[in-house]
Amino acid sequence: LRSGEAVTDALNLAEDLGAAAMLINCSRPEAVSQAVTLISGAAIPVGAYANGFTRITEAFKSANPKITDLSERTDLGPDAYADFGDAWAKDGATIIGGCCEVGPAHIAEVARRLKGA
Repeated sequence: LRSGEAVTDALNLAEDLGAAAMLINCSRPEAVSQAVTLISGAAIPVGAYANGFTRITEAFKSANPKITDLSERTDLGPDAYADFGDAWAKDGATIIGGCCEVGPAHIAEVARRLKGA
């Protein structure tokens, strides 16, 4: 996690507290992929919601973050995002969506592929 804790520790806590699901969100798709792999096989449903930013900047981590502190990725169109969605589903994610800079076209392509799988 950005705060330094292990995602597996967060999963254990979520399971212990009776969470309905564990969702990995608002991170680069590559980071979401790493986390989903770590928590696959959880006792609760796993979800993935990536954002479309190049990275989270130090300025954005401040007390007053602004969207202008971030840069949108140019390599994450609907097909590329759906490739990540395919991998998340194969790794056990059953809840897949999108966060900042991931729009309806991205989600439509993920849905189209998952419905066909």
